[in-house]
Amino acid sequence: MSLRFPRLALAAALACAGQAAHAALQPAADAPLARRSNSVCHHLADNSLDCTTENQFTILKPAGKDLLSRIDFTYSDTDSLEVLDGEVRQPNGRVVKLDKSQVETRAAPNPYAGVSRDKQTWIAFPELAVGSVVSYRVKRHMASPPLSRELLYRLDFDAEPTRNDSFRFELDSPRPLLWRGEKMDDFKIDASADGKRIVVEQKAPRYLNFTNEWNNSALRSWPRLSIATSDSPQSHFGVYAGRYNQILSAPLPPAAAAEMEAQRGKPAAEQVAAFMQHINGHYRYLNDQRLAERGLVPFTLAEIEQHGYGDCKDLATLLTAMLRASGIAAEPTLVFRGNDAQRPLLPGLGTVNHMIVRAVVNGKTEWLDPTNPFFAPDRIMPDLQDRTSYRIGVDGQVREENIPMQAATLTSRSERVETLRRDGSAAIAIRGEVSGWPLVQLAMQDRFQGPASSDQSLCRAVNKQPRECKVDRPATGFLQPARYAARIDSVDQRAVEKISGLYLYDPGLEHDWDGFASYLANGNQTDVYLGDAETTERAVTLRGARAIQPPFSCQASSRWYDLSLEQRKTPDGIRYQYQLTRKVRWLSHDEIASPEFIRFNEAARACAIQARQIIKL
Repeated sequence: MSLRFPRLALAAALACAGQAAHAALQPAADAPLARRSNSVCHHLADNSLDCTTENQFTILKPAGKDLLSRIDFTYSDTDSLEVLDGEVRQPNGRVVKLDKSQVETRAAPNPYAGVSRDKQTWIAFPELAVGSVVSYRVKRHMASPPLSRELLYRLDFDAEPTRNDSFRFELDSPRPLLWRGEKMDDFKIDASADGKRIVVEQKAPRYLNFTNEWNNSALRSWPRLSIATSDSPQSHFGVYAGRYNQILSAPLPPAAAAEMEAQRGKPAAEQVAAFMQHINGHYRYLNDQRLAERGLVPFTLAEIEQHGYGDCKDLATLLTAMLRASGIAAEPTLVFRGNDAQRPLLPGLGTVNHMIVRAVVNGKTEWLDPTNPFFAPDRIMPDLQDRTSYRIGVDGQVREENIPMQAATLTSRSERVETLRRDGSAAIAIRGEVSGWPLVQLAMQDRFQGPASSDQSLCRAVNKQPRECKVDRPATGFLQPARYAARIDSVDQRAVEKISGLYLYDPGLEHDWDGFASYLANGNQTDVYLGDAETTERAVTLRGARAIQPPFSCQASSRWYDLSLEQRKTPDGIRYQYQLTRKVRWLSHDEIASPEFIRFNEAARACAIQARQIIKL
């Protein structure tokens, strides 16, 4: 059983728009709310949990009224939640008690790609004002997930627009508890002599929130604590291994069996691609919890085929069965899906949110996700890289394994010819190919917005002011090829800028390096997500151009990037060769602010700026 510290689902949350003028830790003086919290939880013999929580909020700023306009609690229909009492104490001392009419329980909104029976209880407090003190007590019973025998409770103190003036959490259990923490210096943690009771208390008021950070950035480390009844993955997940292997021992249902027979004898990689295509074509990704609260337990193979849909554990189980029936080693594997995944402090249900398949194809490990509407062979998707996984073996053993980061590969190569005109325009001819994640992104835009939208995006990406742009490329589909070729022909009306009888050519290669310099100047604090490690290559020929500066080449290297740029004369103009390799998926704040990265960024920017030059026609 896994639980995370219950964070309020607050309506009317604050939104930020526009470019950051300055990014930094938000001062506590700007906090819109202050909170005092006390929770007492009892772990019961049946692995369920009873928790009573008291929260008191003081509204410090007008924005605090919006954050407290409605408080939502969403929970499974196998759980129960009772609002014991509540009140608003006004700045003048008047107390308004919470009325039953201000508490409502209803069906929770269905999640994306899912059908659930979850419930939602909300509280709407009246007469809120700056200085009002809002208090409530709730009691919640959380049933143990099916088959679960172990407890995992997580406390996460990540950034939020609430000043925490006091926090106390108490958990007792009939079984000994163990705990592991990270960055918990601001908290006192006491365990009883028998290990069956743990109390966590905040030492002093604390506030952690950020303003004006980049959209592609995130705080990836914060104070957190895990409390569990076991530190063994086998104890937490082994009970599911028996049920999975029981389901997998059944015969394949008719459609899956027919597909397996149709692929028999073909190379293993072709069979894998065919099975992924079969599941994508015949089943939709849908988490259906109407029939029962299944937790990590999938439907049977026959039920999955009968339904024609399934969630991650259903589709992964069916794919595992098809692979095994074809003689390909495969294991259902639990993982946390997302661009970033913290290493679990302790194992348990709260450390995973997704199931995939680990297969060995021609001696190489593949991490297969049948919930995606695409398949790129030999690639680990960005939301599965560099994280802990738990694979369920045919012997019933659960083995912890790290999914590696995808090594950098050549994902984009282009040959661009610009035939320059004296009015500053140019006829543009691009011949290029893409693979990996850029190709997946193109296929996704084709699927959800249509190829015409994708073609417009491509034309805008390669021209400053496109006209008569024509894109010639094959249709994208579920199976991503190793290389995907495309041609773009257009007229760029602003290929170069006229300056006193000369022309300025600017390919914009310094954009990323300017961005990191701005990050430091603005005081940004969070880590930056870059995407897959990759190499891109560009060759650009400016026909009809004569360079004023002599030919040059430059390089900049680091443990994060390698950059090389060369410019030389050709019989008909100027030619540029540009290559950039990104070696990492994330850049931490400490890395960006390090002297080593600053030196590299300055060298990379200086190199890229050399491509901006005055030319003659």
